[in-house]
Amino acid sequence: MDQSLENIFQKQLDTMQRIELFLNIYKCKAFVADDLRALKEEASSAAEKLKCTKEYLEIDRKDVCSQFMEIMQKMRRNELLMLHLLEVGTLVEQNENAKPAAQSSSSKQQMPLKELQNESNPSKMHLLDYSKSPFALRSKPRNFHFYDFDAEIKEEQFETIPKYLKGRMQLSELKQFLENEVIKCFEEKYTLMYKHRKVIVNQHDLNLWKEYNSQQANFPDDKFITQDDLSRKSGKVVDKKSYAKLQMLRHLHILREVRSEGTIYFLWIYSK
Repeated sequence: MDQSLENIFQKQLDTMQRIELFLNIYKCKAFVADDLRALKEEASSAAEKLKCTKEYLEIDRKDVCSQFMEIMQKMRRNELLMLHLLEVGTLVEQNENAKPAAQSSSSKQQMPLKELQNESNPSKMHLLDYSKSPFALRSKPRNFHFYDFDAEIKEEQFETIPKYLKGRMQLSELKQFLENEVIKCFEEKYTLMYKHRKVIVNQHDLNLWKEYNSQQANFPDDKFITQDDLSRKSGKVVDKKSYAKLQMLRHLHILREVRSEGTIYFLWIYSK
């Protein structure tokens, strides 16, 4: 009973203290009301300024991005123009060098114009140079050869291939398969793949271009072809004999086979 009375008195005492605190605060209302209103107005003004600053930064960011894109486009156009001028300059220089040689040796047969053009526009280059050259902006198909896919099989390397894999195959046959099937498949693929999208007008080529660039995401740092690419190149399914040749090229560290999502990839790993 005494405990209950003590609790009641304690609650009443707490209530009285809170009332006293409220009265003390209420007495100070006249002194702090103006400060609180000023603080509220300053907070509202700061929020408005912060919003304006954010909008300004967003507009400025868009302007900077637009200017950056415009500068990059100008740089790209200038780069293509320089490559074109370099190509024309090389042609002019070779023509000037060819004139004295033709005059000094009248017995030599004059080189046909078409042949001269082929000499001044070499069809073999590095892939990086091709991707930046005017040829990547031309829709007209042209056969290119790339130093990136140069490979050589020596006799002593061929002899290291196990007998069960090599069978009766000769070195010349494997070289022919490498040059005429594998390397040409690489070259045709990357000649198309490195072209600019806007110059590809043939729907079949466009579908291949999209497929190549989609697959490149799986191996961004490698050059590769697929078994389907080889079949498309030869016009027939890769048979057991052709697959055995591919395994020999794997043994010689020219190709590496990778299987991913039901597709067989052959990565170019040859290094001189």
